[in-house]
Amino acid sequence: MDKEDKIINELISKGGLEFIGIDNNTGEQLYKPTKKLKNLDPKLSQDLSLYFSEISMILWVNGFIDMDVTLSNPLVKLTKKSLNIKELEAMDKNERIVLEQIIKTLAQQK
Repeated sequence: MDKEDKIINELISKGGLEFIGIDNNTGEQLYKPTKKLKNLDPKLSQDLSLYFSEISMILWVNGFIDMDVTLSNPLVKLTKKSLNIKELEAMDKNERIVLEQIIKTLAQQK
């Protein structure tokens, strides 16, 4: 087990990361940060938050999501493009993963 796997396993066991599934295209295990991560590893929590914000901006620029980027906590809506299979298949892996998580989060809110 390499260093990254040990860190991930430790964060999972302490409740800082939560397993959310397996990427259908790559077979990679996917995790999301929990609220506990801020206390366990503040820097990682901040880095993940910034990463998610950056990818969300890319999704907005590319027309996959709609949001008012002038707000600090904008309401995010899906566009027709975000449900187009051909568009999704052509996406960058990291962008697709974040979009899938946004879709899951929005579906849970309804």
